This record gives sequence, structure tokens and C-alpha cells, in this order.
Amino acid sequence: MNRERSKKKSVVFIVLLLIVAIFGQITVMPLQAAVKKENKKIVVGTNAEYAPFEYRNSDGELTGFDYDLLEAIAAEEDMVLVWRDLPFDSLIGSMEAGDIQIIAAGIGPTEERKQSVDFTDVYYTGSQSIICREDQKISTFADLNQKTVAVLEGSMSDMIASGENCDYGVVENAFVKRFKTASSAIMELKNNAADAVVIDTIMAEIYCKQTDGLKYSEVEGTDEDTVFCVEKGNSQLKELINNGLEKVRENGTYEKLYAAYFTGEDGDGQQILGTSSDKGFFPVLKFIFGNENRWRYYLNGLGITIIVSLLSVFLGIGIGLITAVLRLSADRKGKKTFGSIVTSVYVDIIRGTPSVLQLMIIYFAVFHSRLGYMAAVVSFGINSGAYVSEVIRGGILAVDRGQMEAGRSLGLSYRDTMRFIVMPQAVKNILPAMGNEFIQLIKETSILGYVGIADLTKAASYVSSRTYQMFIPLLAAGIIYYLLVKMLTVILRRFERRLRESD
Repeated sequence: MNRERSKKKSVVFIVLLLIVAIFGQITVMPLQAAVKKENKKIVVGTNAEYAPFEYRNSDGELTGFDYDLLEAIAAEEDMVLVWRDLPFDSLIGSMEAGDIQIIAAGIGPTEERKQSVDFTDVYYTGSQSIICREDQKISTFADLNQKTVAVLEGSMSDMIASGENCDYGVVENAFVKRFKTASSAIMELKNNAADAVVIDTIMAEIYCKQTDGLKYSEVEGTDEDTVFCVEKGNSQLKELINNGLEKVRENGTYEKLYAAYFTGEDGDGQQILGTSSDKGFFPVLKFIFGNENRWRYYLNGLGITIIVSLLSVFLGIGIGLITAVLRLSADRKGKKTFGSIVTSVYVDIIRGTPSVLQLMIIYFAVFHSRLGYMAAVVSFGINSGAYVSEVIRGGILAVDRGQMEAGRSLGLSYRDTMRFIVMPQAVKNILPAMGNEFIQLIKETSILGYVGIADLTKAASYVSSRTYQMFIPLLAAGIIYYLLVKMLTVILRRFERRLRESD
């Protein structure tokens, strides 16, 4: 009986083990698949101001030939892409820092870039063209001798014009002006501040179609391949993209995307390239702001500007208050403390360096191109804190010393005297200056575009890159900034009058 029972127990135990093993295998397999899929999440860097290759649509979402093509490749290879919109000249640096794994920005393969990144198979072949005014005769690289040439910073055109790349011809003695966007380079030409613009041929065709008084000449022998850049040594990712590219060519997806973006017609017969044949002030306004609901860029950008400014001010007040207290405490004791030394160095460094440099260091070096809004708030908060600390410290020091002595003579402690006597008087000196700091911070956020955040200024830049107009989009952003600042100024003046009435 005992043997039979033990046999039964053994059989039951074995069966249970088999059930556990099967269940475990069933559970682990999808878990492994999920982990594998998660490992395929790839961060892509782009610069969304180069339509039709990459740009933002009316909803502010990334789109374009490069975007749709790479998304189609990712779908074929079961990859999940996370896109980050960055300045063009910082893309390779971000890849070297490990912040992005792919660059999709219409980049051509060069020996210089090959030192830092790997290249996929060619997915597009274009050429270089020279844009000039219709009254000029500039059609070859030789004609650029002693001429002022505008280019997109870090692009192949930049390398050619500056003489760094001679594979397609030699440009000698040209004075090169580099810009963050191609549309800015065109505006330099329109304003007679440059003699020519070197740019990709398809972009030259679009600009000249949109802009009166300009012509372009394709430079012979400049056929240029375009590739995706992959982080150095990542052969597996490179193979995935190449395999996916071959599949989208075979299934016809590539041809559909090419026809949509480079013939100017999408599936519904709508123009993709953002050009307009309408003349006159009001038709141009409708084209710039009405088409594709581009006014939404400004609305969204204004919201981002206000939110980042508000959060940065609150963070700056906290940092500034702590900094001011530590420095005032050291002054009261008559000797330097560790806290006062650190805060003094902090204030000195922040006040002595440009805010755009601080933003780029915090975004690229500290946050590694992640959590852009948080990086912006931290950067502007730290910057604002240095100035706020001086405002608070100055406001407290402006209160007559006799107020402190009077409070202490009444038996109040130092803390209570500061709380009930000194601070209420100091607030009247501090608050107006704090309001001015907020106004200043709103204008300083215009540099958010350097890290790809679509604030109000960046919105104007996006609209310019889609419409190939510069003056009106920038003017619109300036008017919005002015109205916002004017409204805050009126509120501050009323508040100051209320404070004076209470004296």
C-alpha cells in the first residue's frame, strides 16, 4: 500500500512538473518576444525643417519622405521607432554620445562622417544645385570664386562650399555663411547678403518655384547618394534597415512614397511641397497660415512657451530663495560658509555664460537628448535662479537695518523678525523685479529650438520651412511675443500701483 501511494505521489509530482514546465514555457516565450521587441525600440534623430524629406504637418506631427520610408522599413522588420527632432549640426554628435541610433535627415555618405557613423544602403540619389538671383550668372562651382555663399550648416552643401569635400568639384575662395535652416539661407540670398546658395536640387527647384527673382542651376557631376546613418559598429541594426529597404522596394511602398513626395502629389491629389502661385498680400497670408492649418503651430508654440516659462520661474524662485538665504546667512555671520561659497560660484558661472550654452549642455550632456521639456525647465530654472537670488537678496538688503534692530529689541528672534517685519517690506521691492524676470524668461525661451522643442519661435521656423517664406512667419511670432509681454506689463503695473497704495 505504501509503495502504491508513493508511486502515485511520484506520478502526480512528475505530472505537476510537466504542467509547470509547459506553463512556464508558454509564459516565457511571449515574455522573451516582448523583451526582444523592446530591445528593437530604436531612437531616430532628424531635423524636421527640410521638406519634403522631413517636416511637420498641420497637427505638428513629424512626416516626410524619410519619415514614412523609415517607418515602413521598421514595420517590415518589427522595429519600434522613437523620433527626436534635433538641430541638423548636432545629429552626429548625439549619435556619438549614444543618444540616438539612427539619423534620418537626407545625409550623404562622406569619408569624414564615416569616421563617426556607419551608412546603410542608398535610398535616394540627388544632386547639388546653385541658386542665385536672375540677374546673376552663377552656374558652376568655379563661378563661386570670391562669392558669398549661404548653406545649411553641417550639410553636404556646407562641406562643398567650404572646400572640405572635393569629390564633386572644387570651390575656391568662397565666403561661406552657415545657417540652421535652408530657408534662412534663401532669405540671405533674397536680402542681397549672399551671392548664391548651394543646396540639394529638389530643394532648389521648390524654392525657385515659390520665390520670384531666383533661378537655379544643377551642377553636373554632383550626383549624390543619400543614406540613413547608423551608430558605429551596430551591424545588426544596419542589416535590419537594409533588409527592410529591400522589402519596401519589392512590395511597391517605396515607389508610392517617392511619387507622393517628389512629384508633388499625394494619394488625394494634394500638393505636398507647400508652394503657392497666388499673389497678393491676403492670398499669401492664407497660404502661410490657413493652408494645412499652419496657425496651429503658433497656438501650440505659445502654449509651450508659457508653460516652460511658468515652470522655470517657479523652479527659479525655489533655487533663488535657497541661494539668497545661504548668502545672507554668511553675511550675517561675517564669514564665508561652504554653502555661501558654492552658491556664489553658481551665481557667478550662470551670470557669466550664455543661456543657450547652458541649455545645450543640460539637454545634450546631462539629459542625453531625452525628456526635452524637463531639460528645458531645469536649464531655465537654474538660469533664472541665479538672477532671482540676487533680486531677493537685494530686496532684503534694501530694507533699513533699523527694522531688524527694532524687531530684536521687541524680543523677536532673528527668524521671526525676518518673517514678520523684514520680509513683508522686502516683498514690495522683490515682486516687481520678479515680474520683470518672468517677462525676460518668456523671451529667453525663444532658444528652445536649439534642442528641437517647438516653442513659438520654432513654430515660425517650421512655417518658414514649409512655405519658403521668412519675413511674415517671423513677424507673426514677434507680434505674439509683443502682445504677451505687453499684457504681462500692464498686469505688473497695476500690481505695483496696488503695492504703493498700501504704503
